[in-house]
Amino acid sequence: MGGQHAWARRAGVAVHINAFNFPGWGLCEKLACALLAGMPVIAKPATATALVAHRMVELFAEVLPAGALQLLVGPAGALLDSLGPGDVVAFTGGSATARTLRTHPAIVGHGVRLNLEADSLNAAVLAPDVELTSETGALFLVDVVRDMTQKTGQKCTAIRRVLVPADRMAEVGDALRERLARIAVGDPAHDGVTMGPLATAPQRDDVRAGIARLAAETEAIHGGTGELADPGPIGAPTGKGYFVGPVLRATASPMTCAALHDHEIFGPVTTLGAYPGDPAAAAAFVARGEGCLVSSAYCDDRDWVTRFVGAAAPWAGRLYLGSSKMAAQSPGPGTALPALLHGGPGRAGGGEELGGERGLALYMQRCALEGDASVLKALVG
Repeated sequence: MGGQHAWARRAGVAVHINAFNFPGWGLCEKLACALLAGMPVIAKPATATALVAHRMVELFAEVLPAGALQLLVGPAGALLDSLGPGDVVAFTGGSATARTLRTHPAIVGHGVRLNLEADSLNAAVLAPDVELTSETGALFLVDVVRDMTQKTGQKCTAIRRVLVPADRMAEVGDALRERLARIAVGDPAHDGVTMGPLATAPQRDDVRAGIARLAAETEAIHGGTGELADPGPIGAPTGKGYFVGPVLRATASPMTCAALHDHEIFGPVTTLGAYPGDPAAAAAFVARGEGCLVSSAYCDDRDWVTRFVGAAAPWAGRLYLGSSKMAAQSPGPGTALPALLHGGPGRAGGGEELGGERGLALYMQRCALEGDASVLKALVG
């Protein structure tokens, strides 16, 4: 008598619903795992940036077997109504659409496997042992500014909340303001421009509305609100482009600042908050976001890091630990390594992507085989 687990290919199709901000990477990181697991894919890109995905699928079609990858551009129509028990849906996007998918009759009725990556209020925490003039302090400043402004803040791993010891608020605020003032906003085709526009007019309007909500509960360090957040972009004709400059706000009471924790502003906006410096308070701040894809801590005190990780890990899909030893080799918290899981609990959707072999599990069925040991050995080796 013996027992053995075996993986079987699911007898269905993988439906991938991708977000506007990563039309290339979003397509590929899901597609790779599904094809390796043996499932054909229907990819549904966001309409606003679908041309990039369309061109990539044209290239893939030259090397993939017929039917392995199909592209649906525009409204999904009755696609989800046709789902069955062997199918998989992997979604990246906003929490409102994620809620709709969770309750879709076909998904619920057939027990369709569903993987969600939704909103994420990622945090960066500066530990009390770190001086800004140190390697770890410099890494902290570089990471915050880069992950705040890269892709104009339109990425799910961007830093939305920054926590620093209360007695360091002014110092950190000044250092970040100095760096943000160097960000040149405008047409990326022009030399010297370091941050481009938001993707669409609705996206720009949503970011402006989020800044206005923050402004009611926080103080300004850098950047304006409403139309004043438009920095006068370099090289863009008047009235063209959906530009919002980097915005940094601050609050002395981050745990009670509802605007900081209740809505993700999907743009170049970050809020600085004060805390007493202990790891339990830092972990509670991470948890206040109700689940995130990634949060980071910058510290060279291993005891502090140990206590922080133990309390913060249940609330994050990934914890990035910045230190002096990481300074020269760090890709930053915004980089999801393909060998690690990408996803997060709670608000972030509860899903898991990437992760090497683990990424295949979404598209396969683990089956427990029980029987004579010699038979099992002949079946699975």
